[in-house]
Amino acid sequence: MSLSRPCILVCGSWLLPWLFACAAPEAAPQPETKPAPPAAPAPEVVPPTLAAGPETPLAPAAAPPVAAADGKIDVAACDAYAERYRTCIADKVPGRDRDAHSRALQAQLATWLAAKADPKLAPALDGECVAAAAAARATTRVFGCVWRDDDTPEPESPRPGKLKPGAIESARSVAPELGALDAF
Repeated sequence: MSLSRPCILVCGSWLLPWLFACAAPEAAPQPETKPAPPAAPAPEVVPPTLAAGPETPLAPAAAPPVAAADGKIDVAACDAYAERYRTCIADKVPGRDRDAHSRALQAQLATWLAAKADPKLAPALDGECVAAAAAARATTRVFGCVWRDDDTPEPESPRPGKLKPGAIESARSVAPELGALDAF
């Protein structure tokens, strides 16, 4: 047997599967399509009917009490607070800040009038006004406002960039006889 014959057999055995694999495939069977069943009719939607009752207009909510022009709450601590705050605003607060402080005072007075009308909140109103006066005292001290009879206005702080002259500690100011040491 010649050497070429086994080569042909080996090569042929390798090519044979490839020849069958490349053959045209058969057409796949087509699935049967069934027509969709007819849709069921949609149920009829009927809007609910409500029994109409007699129409009564809603009563308007009670408006919160508005602080009177004089701002009297008829609680001693609150009235003293309002009087001192108004004096502070009129006399000491700069014009650019007056409007904000006036609105804050009016809002507080309106809140306190509403609290006075509520029997549950009225007993705590005296303490609330004392606490508000302490907070306002701390806030408005920079304007020089006086909140207590024994208060002294806070001294004006220096403007930015300008310092008040003060004593500068040096060897001469502490012990003038040491001035001779500067010669060295």
